[in-house]
Order: sequence, then structure tokens, then C-alpha cells
Amino acid sequence: MKYNCLLTIMLLSSVHLFAQQSPLIDEARLLERQFKTMEAIRKYESMIVNDPKNIPVFVRLAELYCMEGTSIAKEEESKSMYALADKYTEKAFSIDSNRADVMYAKAMVIGKMIEYASIKDKTRLTMQLRAMAEKSLAIDPNYTKAMYTLAKWNDEVASLNPAARAALKLMNKGFPAASSEEAITLYEKARKLDPGFIVNNHDLAMAYKKMGKSLQAIELLNYQLRLPAKTKEDQEIKLKSKQLLESLK
Repeated sequence: MKYNCLLTIMLLSSVHLFAQQSPLIDEARLLERQFKTMEAIRKYESMIVNDPKNIPVFVRLAELYCMEGTSIAKEEESKSMYALADKYTEKAFSIDSNRADVMYAKAMVIGKMIEYASIKDKTRLTMQLRAMAEKSLAIDPNYTKAMYTLAKWNDEVASLNPAARAALKLMNKGFPAASSEEAITLYEKARKLDPGFIVNNHDLAMAYKKMGKSLQAIELLNYQLRLPAKTKEDQEIKLKSKQLLESLK
């Protein structure tokens, strides 16, 4: 089971991540907008040399390393990127484990671990991913990235074939139920909180399509294509949104 779109959460803009502005943060964000992701990573890493407890920067680094891992074709190189993402997530967790963004980051990295895990570990990690997303929302019920993560969890688990879902329940007693309806509810709530959440909009449109709600999907995608792309990932998701819209005409 892959959670590629969970990583796209990292594709989410970093504008609201930083409570305190600094020239280095401005420079890093500019590099992201110029789609120079690795250069942005280096800039963020330079910040934590003198500010080793900057949790929002650790979270953003985890997001960006996950994002880069997805863009690499070679498995070992991807894994090394995810390992770096995990390292920064653990650093953030060691500083403060009671933050919504830290719990979300752990869920995101778990989503990448699932891709390379054994069948037995996939089921365990799938439950952990949901648990981390729920913990994030328990801390901040309006944390949109965690809300999207939980929506995507419902979407992907509900889309599994019956045999795969049965295996999940067999291997994990008390495996929570998942539904497409709950996914849409969460996607819609995240969209209400953040209408410019590009990956959420795309996946909500996909969910609408699967549920036979083509008119709602078309309306959402037309709106989506008018949004600015703030990162390389936003640009890629907008291209997918355009292709999805064409498939609905």
C-alpha cells in the first residue's frame, strides 16, 4: 500500500509554518517558489545550526526530504531521503512531542516507510499512521495537514479490495473502519479551512469522481487551476488536476 499522496502533504505551502520571520526563512521560501527544493533544504539546514530547537524548520525539512524522495527513481536514494526526513521528525519530537505539526510529520514519514515495508509491517504502520494523524487533530482539531492525512487514510484503505481489507483486520485486531464518505467529509472540512490547499483539492475532486459527483469535481478543479503554484509539487499537482478535469469532460 503506497501513501504517495501523503507525501504531497509536504507539497503544501510553508507560508504559515513560521511564527517568526527571518531573512534566511524568506530566502528558503523564495527558493521553494523557484522550485529549487534542494537549495531550499540547504538554506533551512543552515538555520538549525544556530537555532537547534526550531521545530517548524525541522518539520519543513522532513516534508521537503520526503518530497525529494518521491521524485527519485532509485529506491535506495529515495530511502536515504526518507531516512533524513525521519531524522528531522525525531529531532522535533524530542524537543516537543505535544505539537500538532510534529504528530503530523511523524504520520507523513510513516507513510513513506509503508512503501518499503513487509506485508506484516505495512498493516502495523498503517495503524500507526492513523494514530499519529488522530493525535495531531486531538492537539489541534483544525490542523489541516493532519485532517488531509486522515482523509487520505480513509480514502486509500476504503479503496482496497475486500481481500486486502480483510487481511488488515485479521493481522490487526481492532483495525479501525475506513470509508469513502468519511474521506470526503474530512477533505471538505480541510478545504473549508484552507481553500488553497492544492493537494487536498485534487484528492477531493478524485473522491467526488469515484462517488459519481462529476459536477462537483469539475467545479472544484476549475477553481483549483486558478490557484497559484507555490512549490514544485503544487505545479505538478495542478497538472494532474488539469488532466483529471479533461477526463471529466
